[in-house]
Amino acid sequence: MNVTSSSTFGFPSLEEGWSPQGLMSVYSVPYLIGIVLVMSTTYVWSTSNASLKKLPHVNPPDFFSNTKARLQYRNSANTLLQKARKQYPNQPYRMTTDYGEVVMVQSEWFEEIRNSQHLSFLGTVPQERICEIPGFEPLAALGEDGALVQIIARKQLTKMLNQVTAPLSQETAFAASINLGESGEWRELVIMPALRDITARMSSRVFVGEELTRNDEWLSILKNYTVDAFNALNSLAKCPVYIRPYIYWLFPECNRVRNYYGRAKEVLDPIMKKRDDMKRAALEAGQPVPVFNDALEWIVQESKEHSCGYDTATFQLIISVVALNTTTDLLQTVLIDLIQHPEAMQAIRDEIVEVLKVDGWKKSALYNMKLLDSALKESQRLCPVFSAMRRAVEADTVLPDGTRVKKGSRIHIDTHRMVDPEVYRNPEEWQCDRFSEMRSQPGKEHLGQLVTTSVDHFGFGHGSHACPGRFFAANELKIALCHLLMKYDWELAPGTPLDIFRFGFTQRANTATKVRCRRRESVELDIDAI
Repeated sequence: MNVTSSSTFGFPSLEEGWSPQGLMSVYSVPYLIGIVLVMSTTYVWSTSNASLKKLPHVNPPDFFSNTKARLQYRNSANTLLQKARKQYPNQPYRMTTDYGEVVMVQSEWFEEIRNSQHLSFLGTVPQERICEIPGFEPLAALGEDGALVQIIARKQLTKMLNQVTAPLSQETAFAASINLGESGEWRELVIMPALRDITARMSSRVFVGEELTRNDEWLSILKNYTVDAFNALNSLAKCPVYIRPYIYWLFPECNRVRNYYGRAKEVLDPIMKKRDDMKRAALEAGQPVPVFNDALEWIVQESKEHSCGYDTATFQLIISVVALNTTTDLLQTVLIDLIQHPEAMQAIRDEIVEVLKVDGWKKSALYNMKLLDSALKESQRLCPVFSAMRRAVEADTVLPDGTRVKKGSRIHIDTHRMVDPEVYRNPEEWQCDRFSEMRSQPGKEHLGQLVTTSVDHFGFGHGSHACPGRFFAANELKIALCHLLMKYDWELAPGTPLDIFRFGFTQRANTATKVRCRRRESVELDIDAI
């Protein structure tokens, strides 16, 4: 139906009729908008915890909509956190976020609640309704069976760290060569894709074994799934939680995620069938059953032991994507920090030479690279992945001040102590030896290590939900940096952006940062010959 000049303000005139079909065609758009507004208002009201109304609200929503408040959170979350620290010191408050209304608490309280059985990191995953979208099955499994992933990380991955140090070094050498080249001439490049490929190849050496480590199809799936999954999460975060499972098809990155997930199954399923056939044939022939020491096999073993179903592609993408994203981000962050502090870079090179000459590629060598460990922890302190940690409230919980937070709510913990002048001297300044000096102080030897978590450093989380794969990640990062620093000279490309990407509580290294590198003419130690 066309709206003619006889219509007033876009409404149909009497002459045009008032049939149900006419009304629907004219009012379909405003009708849907109205429904969304009503649902949004209802959602905000229904998810508000009545018992928390007494808490101050740093960015309260308007009467009819929380759109402005969510935009403020999305674009200026750190500013809101700084404001709240001054206005509401040492007390909980509310903040409107893309997850709805959450309860914010300060770092100091986390020591008291960090091991609460009623607060769950993995429980926040299903709250965001992303798991229901095709292609995001790994996130759904993380929310439902995340304990299995943690068991594999703690039991299998950490146990074999000493065995994989040399193989990881070999894979890094290959990855660095194809990504950075062997030329002694300066070369300019966007560094993030190169580092992502290096970490993808390193992780794959352990997670999927040698058969797939250099499989271009698998590496493409792994890297692209990671990028598109996080882009999709950022896009969907702009939409109300309850409509995300129904509008995902509007976002191309969601469709690509589904495609990569399907391709992952196509690559992995034949390999798992081949392994099953080999095991069956060995049993029938009375021969020893072949052993595969990688995450593909760990998942099979642990799922049987804990009597739970599993899907190879799902769990492989969980462990690979989580490791790939955070490791690549920290690797770029520390590399850029070292480029800007050449004296620190040379000091670390000297340490690498000293340690590897004595220990070779052993787990103990990586432990003894204390200055390198300190540089990583310092870069992570200034640019953690999250400026606030999240927990789902799975049973009514009482906070230290007596505030009762009911089941179904969400708590976020401000990580501001990582840049608090009362905790760290000159906290805004990057100091390479900050934590190596801490390790030299009696009683703080353990606290200064990269893998150690505390209320003063949340880089890997804290408490019972601290990252279980951080020991592997720490070794992986050190091995990668040994190759990058010993083999190449580095400098920033002129005019390159260095600002941190921030989206709500999420913080990432700038994906547009460019560097210049060249193969060093002379090196203090040939680390490939060790």
